[in-house]
Amino acid sequence: MPVANVTRIMKKVLPPHAKISGDAKETILECVSEYISFITSEANARCQHEGRKTVTAVDVIWAVSKLGFDDYVEPLILYLHRYRELEGKRAIRADPKSRQPGDDQYGPPMGNMIISASSSSDTIPGSLYNYSHEQYDEGMV
Repeated sequence: MPVANVTRIMKKVLPPHAKISGDAKETILECVSEYISFITSEANARCQHEGRKTVTAVDVIWAVSKLGFDDYVEPLILYLHRYRELEGKRAIRADPKSRQPGDDQYGPPMGNMIISASSSSDTIPGSLYNYSHEQYDEGMV
């Protein structure tokens, strides 16, 4: 991640007059890199255990929860849902021929495809939500 991106994020939460030292930016950048590696490694271990090669957004959310970052799980699920809804709308607008009977003006409903309540073994730890990998391994993320 570029230092400029880290700086922009840091400035969003600081008062306008606050300054950020170069070593503070570099320290945060190192923390971000470690966090990304930590989560990705856990998500990849799950994929290897299940015999899959592709790490999906669901795997990342699962890893975030498994590693104890539970406060981030629900916001990530919400973000993923909104992202996929937006991508579905973009796809429909880009290719009018892809519309199916029953689609509304913004494309097919996305809710059931993304999140469904279940007691399956594929549930994110600490969550009521279940995901089907078949839906995500086909390039959705």
